[in-house]
Amino acid sequence: MDSESGLLDGIGANIAAHRRAAGITQASLALSVGKSVQWVSAVEQGRRHADRLTDLIAIATVVGCRVEDLIGRPVDTLAPGSSPRGEAVAAVREVLMRAAVPIAPPVGQVPDLDDVGERVAEAWTVWHGSPAAHTVLGGMLPGLIADANAAYQTAAEHKRAARALAGVYQVTRQWLHHIPDGALAWVAAERAMNAAREADDPHLIALGAWALSGSYRRAGQQDEATRLCLAAADELERRIDPSDPQKTLLADYGMLHLAAAISAAQSDEDGRAWALHRVAEDAARALGSHYDAWTAFGRGNVDIHGVAISAELGHADAVVEYASRLDIDQVPSVERRSAALINTARGFVRRGEDEAAALVLLDAERISAEEVRDSTLVRELLRELLHRDRARARSHVRGLAQRAGLIAA
Repeated sequence: MDSESGLLDGIGANIAAHRRAAGITQASLALSVGKSVQWVSAVEQGRRHADRLTDLIAIATVVGCRVEDLIGRPVDTLAPGSSPRGEAVAAVREVLMRAAVPIAPPVGQVPDLDDVGERVAEAWTVWHGSPAAHTVLGGMLPGLIADANAAYQTAAEHKRAARALAGVYQVTRQWLHHIPDGALAWVAAERAMNAAREADDPHLIALGAWALSGSYRRAGQQDEATRLCLAAADELERRIDPSDPQKTLLADYGMLHLAAAISAAQSDEDGRAWALHRVAEDAARALGSHYDAWTAFGRGNVDIHGVAISAELGHADAVVEYASRLDIDQVPSVERRSAALINTARGFVRRGEDEAAALVLLDAERISAEEVRDSTLVRELLRELLHRDRARARSHVRGLAQRAGLIAA
């Protein structure tokens, strides 16, 4: 792909191909999904992006395909060259599949459980703290998954080993979700939940529900994602100890409500999404300065989710207004800060403020180039910016598109 012909590829092209294969006109599709013919035409031509999952689910239902057919692997493989994460994902896949039928390690080669636990904590520190987390974790995870499983197979303290294993699968799921490899992320999320239940650890069970809800959302099952989070939150509420100085379960309770709020927003449940967000706000206020090292739950992350909810609901003005009140520098997580800026760019693009959108994406890239360059959503935003830039002369937009693998240098 060495010319701008590739700009017509992506979600819009996939929609057009599946619509034609189903023998459906643009007018019929527009009527079925509650949009105008002009909107469908603009999306198919790449002049605007279909960034709302509810719209994509509706389109997939009408044309008779899966949501993944519109936004999954076909989109990722349109970029020129091979994926820079391909080898890392393959290594993680191999060790995950091998762990499905575990073999006890030879005597004398059993990993130390304390060491595994320290490496799990380090992996989470890398995830939230390193701009190069995608690359660094790609190198760490295969060995860590293998060692955690080996320690689990031989540990005398079985529940403690299960806790370490759950933590490994949790961070693996986060990494896979952002690379992205949705199918493998689902495998990691299910294994995290199984290990958490074996450990009988309410904190890890809550994290398991949080992780699984992300996989359900990615599969277009928003109602199930919401149900899962709220059921887990109800169970957790009965176990919260107000005297706990760590307030871990309270943080988990708030985090589950944030995840449920995103699912509700993706289902166009405006009132419910904000009601769930308010519960999370209350939990964050009760936590004070506490910050959860794994989920990044805290007051700053609650505000960042406010931007995400507005973006998922398609309220561009609310996105920009909410973002103007954010102090993202107060959020320790690199991934969360870059996510806030990417969602802010969604608002600017929808409002037609392309220069502002590009500058925000550049800010996000400075925080974490990998979060920007590995994002399918960012590539769709850039497609729209390039189509609408009639002069084709904005070097910073073209530079972003080149670094994201959207167009050749």
